[in-house]
Parts: sequence; structure tokens; C-alpha cells
Amino acid sequence: MNFKYLKTLLFEIKELASSQLLIVVILFVQVGIVTRGLGTTSYGQAVLVLALIAIIFRTLHARNSDVTLLMLKKYGESMFTLSLVYDLLIGVVCYLICLVLFQSELNSLFGNYSMSFALNILLICRIFQTLSESSKAVLTFNGQFKKFALVDTVSNLMRFFTILILFSINASVDNYFIGQAVFSTVYGFFGFFICRNYFRISEVSLRNLSDYFIKFKADFLKQRLDQLVGIVPQHFDLVILGYFTDLSTVGIFRIAKRLVEPITYIISVLTPLVQNQLSKESLRVNFSELVKNFLLPLSTIIIIPYVYFGENLINLISGRSFLDAYEPMLVLTIGYIIYLNTFWIRQLLLFSNLIQYHAASRLISLFVFILASFFFVDQFDAVGIAIALSLSMVAQKIYEFYAFNKYSEQN
Repeated sequence: MNFKYLKTLLFEIKELASSQLLIVVILFVQVGIVTRGLGTTSYGQAVLVLALIAIIFRTLHARNSDVTLLMLKKYGESMFTLSLVYDLLIGVVCYLICLVLFQSELNSLFGNYSMSFALNILLICRIFQTLSESSKAVLTFNGQFKKFALVDTVSNLMRFFTILILFSINASVDNYFIGQAVFSTVYGFFGFFICRNYFRISEVSLRNLSDYFIKFKADFLKQRLDQLVGIVPQHFDLVILGYFTDLSTVGIFRIAKRLVEPITYIISVLTPLVQNQLSKESLRVNFSELVKNFLLPLSTIIIIPYVYFGENLINLISGRSFLDAYEPMLVLTIGYIIYLNTFWIRQLLLFSNLIQYHAASRLISLFVFILASFFFVDQFDAVGIAIALSLSMVAQKIYEFYAFNKYSEQN
């Protein structure tokens, strides 16, 4: 192991890493409060509602920061203001779509939760969260990782304390939604506040917005296709499980997934660093050093506690009623660890203007997920959907690696 490389890497990511570590601790405590307060069935209903919101907003807007980052690289920081305007416009469209879906027959697939005041507040606040994509892009572009970490930490802390207070009064799904609404509001507005010096109201005009659309539409449409095909394994796992089983099983699986998701926070720490280097160094980044000296050793450290202390962790956080989450959690750990060690391939494709290959990899992932779900869910319930999700992640990364290597050989 190259300890000099490791020391340099840890120094560069120390702010984001510290932030994400604190967030993991906060989220584990928060998950304990919510799951113990709601129980398996109500928690299952709540996460299905959040899945519908995530499907709409992620399909139309998630990772728009990647598009904005490319625009900043090509045309400079004046693009930040125009990107913010488009963030808001897309957010409003997503809100209206959600309103229609929650009052349609499709709502039966997402917990059949009636439109409440709290849910409407959450949807409105979710519009504000869209501002965070442009803020994230300009902070990443300028290497301001400490500010990026601050936005993340403050937003999660505000959600945690809101849920803590509201659940001490009444543990309900609506109060859980209010907590999520606080996160969305703070994440969007605080991110904008930190980046306010990059905002130029004089840039906002119909002509500039039209020019911006012409410049960004190709990358935007590629990113939307990428997100559309990637949404099914990421969020429809809960929908499929709810269709074939019940809300309680959905809640149990969501806990399994929630406890494994901190692995993706490591990706959240490393991605801004990788993107910053790629935006400045034209793809000359040594990823073999990253994998060999950091990701593989870290993966070994992560797996051991999940295997040997996983049941105790679930019992400590959510109670015995969620212990069935242990086996799907182990299966998911395998998929997420492979994803962690290969996350950087997507960034290479993005900055090589080859994001369409990532979209193709997600199509393959989607096909594997649907096929595996058909075979495993009916027989193994939550473990079955975990198998399907892990297999889909592995298939996606195998194709991405193949596609980039093939392109590199040809060019």
C-alpha cells in the first residue's frame, strides 16, 4: 500500500469525509427514531410515497449538476445563474406531475397515501431542493469542498432535529414528511446562499435562457436518458416488492438498503474530488492508485462489521421487528462494494463525452434487474429483490468498464 498516496488523498477529502461520517451517525439515529416510531408497515408506506417523489424528480433533474459542471467547463461561471433558473423550472414541472400522480390510480402502487397538507408541503419544498444541483456544480468546479460539506451537514442536522422534535410529540408519517421538507428547503436555499456571489441577475433574460438551452440540451437529454433507465433499479425495487408482497416487507427491505447506503457516501466524498481533477486535467487521473491503495482496503474494513455484527446493528437501531433485514442487507453489501470500487468509470465516461455508454450500461442493468426480479422476488421476497439489485449493479459496471476500454483502444 502506498501510504504517501493515502495520506495525500485523505488530506484532500478530510472536510467532506468528516461531514459524511457525521451524517452517517445522524442518519442511523434518525432511522432508529423513525422505524421504532412508525413500525414496519407505516414505514413501508412512507418510503413508497418518497419513492414516487424520487422517481419523478430524479428522472427529470437528478445529476443535473453534472450537466452544469460541463457547461461551466466550456463557457465559464456565467452559466451558474442560468442553470439555477432551469433548476427551478424543472422543479415546478416535477411538482405538478407529482400532484397528478398522487391523485390518480397509480397511487395504489406507492402506498395509496392520500394527499395531505404535510405531503403537499414536502412537494413544494422539493422544488427548492433543485437549486442544489447548480450550487453543487459551481462548488465542485472551484474545488470548494469544505462549503459543499457544510451544506450537506447543516441540512441533515436540521432534518434530524425536526424529526426528533416532531416524533417526540407524535410519531406519524406526516411528521416524517415535514422532516424531509425541512431538509429539502435548507439544502436548496443554504446551498444557494453560499454560492450567491456567483449569481448575476443581469444574466437572466429570454435571449440568454434560449442560448443556454441550445448549449445544454444535448448533454441534458443524454443525462435524462441516463437517469430514466437508472431509476427503475434504484427506486422501483420498493414498488415491485410492494406489489408482490406487503408494506411490512417493503419497510424491512428499506432498512436493509438504508444501512448499506452509507457505502455510497464514500462515493459522495470522492466524486467531487474526481470531477474537479477531470475538469482541470483532461482525464489524466490515476484511478488504479485510488482502487489499490484506498478502495479495496476500505472495502475489506466495511464488509467485516456487516457480516459479524449486522443483526446486532439492526436490533440496536430499529428493534427486533426489523431483524429480517439482515439477509437482504448482506446481499446488498456485495453489490454496493463492487459499485464503490468502480464508481470512477462513470466520471471518465462523463468527461470523455461518452455518457451515452453509461446510459447503455443502465439499460443492461435495467434488463438484468427486471429479469432477476421476476425469478427471485416471488420466491425470496426481500432477499430476492436484493439479489436482483446487486446483480444489476454488477452488470452495469462490467459493461461500463468494457465500453471505456474499447473506446480507449480505438482512440
